[in-house]
Amino acid sequence: MPVDMIKSQRLGWLTAIFMGLRLVDLLVVAASGVAAYWIRYGLGMPPRDEIIAIALGMMLCLLVFNLGQAYVTGYAESVWAMTVRALGYWLLVFLFLLAAAFMLKVSARFSRLWVGLWVLTSGMGFVVARIVVARIVVRAHRLGRLSMRVGIIGADDLGTQLYQHLMAHDDYVQVLGVFDDRMDRLREQAEANGIEIKGRIADIIPWAAEQQIDCIVIALPWSSERRLRELIEMLQGLAVDVQICPEGLGFVVRSFPLFRNSIATTLGGLPMFTIGRRPLDGWDWLIKRIEDTLLIALVAPLVLPLCLLIALAVKLDSRGPALFRQARRGFNGRNFMVYKFRSMKVEDCQPEGRTDAARRDDPRVTRVGRFLRRTSLDELPQILNVVRGEMSIIGPRPHALSHDEQFARIIREYYARHRVLPGITGWAQVNGLRGSVEDEEHIRRRVDYDLWYIENWSILLDLRILLMTPFVGLIHRNAY
Repeated sequence: MPVDMIKSQRLGWLTAIFMGLRLVDLLVVAASGVAAYWIRYGLGMPPRDEIIAIALGMMLCLLVFNLGQAYVTGYAESVWAMTVRALGYWLLVFLFLLAAAFMLKVSARFSRLWVGLWVLTSGMGFVVARIVVARIVVRAHRLGRLSMRVGIIGADDLGTQLYQHLMAHDDYVQVLGVFDDRMDRLREQAEANGIEIKGRIADIIPWAAEQQIDCIVIALPWSSERRLRELIEMLQGLAVDVQICPEGLGFVVRSFPLFRNSIATTLGGLPMFTIGRRPLDGWDWLIKRIEDTLLIALVAPLVLPLCLLIALAVKLDSRGPALFRQARRGFNGRNFMVYKFRSMKVEDCQPEGRTDAARRDDPRVTRVGRFLRRTSLDELPQILNVVRGEMSIIGPRPHALSHDEQFARIIREYYARHRVLPGITGWAQVNGLRGSVEDEEHIRRRVDYDLWYIENWSILLDLRILLMTPFVGLIHRNAY
């Protein structure tokens, strides 16, 4: 499994556990209702009235427990706190059911013994489920799986105080590295305080991607607006939370009013100001991954035979392999090899990403390749990249490495596209921005669409893009 997928799973792990607890609670209500019936009447299918009561109890349980915040992750290690909430809300659900039965004048239809056994066994199930969850979470905490992994920019007094506070006061924070351009001058002072300076500030980019960092804190005494802006722009390409210590808050509020996701928060009990937030945070990453898995399962029966036919056509049309691999930059700026059907003559393929964009009537493109590029069928093998966790079905399209460098010189927000997995199709593509980049305005519009998608992602938006793709995202006059 790719490192970045592991990273996303760790960050959404608690949320996923509580999603599972919701399902377990529903199963507890259903199973205990049936078990209570068997205890009261013997084995057999409960009649319609009991089934309706159980179904209504499941719906009310889900509603009341969620509204009452019975699944707050902050109580994950406390069996007592979770159990008190669950039993209290289950009693409330029972009272609602009882009131409904009296209002509808159907209470006489139900055995009091069955109702009592149902309430009792459900309560026992809730307690057992929370004991298991608490033990899982405590064990994961001890193993460091729930800790936020932090990097700090700044090794002077402010950075030192921040480092020492986090290390001493918060078990859920791991400071894995401190970086400062003044490392030669500050190294001795830092080592005296038990801090190892990992490198200069520029070194934090590859280090953060490699070490699965969740948050980078800027802890420097700012006297230059330009320096702060450079740092923020440098970090925006990483899929991490970017936070700044309170000393810099005033400048950020004045100079960056358009940071829509900026919020006041805390880290280790200290006030922070988050100016950039991880997209697809919490359990959104899980929904996105389930979405990709379901889509692949649905289209595989159609796509696999088509891929075999295309591969045969490519082989018959020109010598060389049917598939072509090329280096692209993906999530968090990590390079990967993207799969495509070969559409050019084998001697013109450049797998390292140093490529010249295809032109109209390009002699390098084969006859079959021209059709594949016009219809985007050459992108079908990227389903393999989705299975490997390197891409998503829907997301910003990855560009060749040389084009990344070229476009980044034009648009300073360009690398922010790498905050999510790249996609086979995307919001820019269904809005007509696919194929060769014709001018600077074209790439600016494409990046604007990509960044809008990242900030406004929802499963409904993905569904909209998916439905639009066959009609406006596949064939386009600019694809050749």
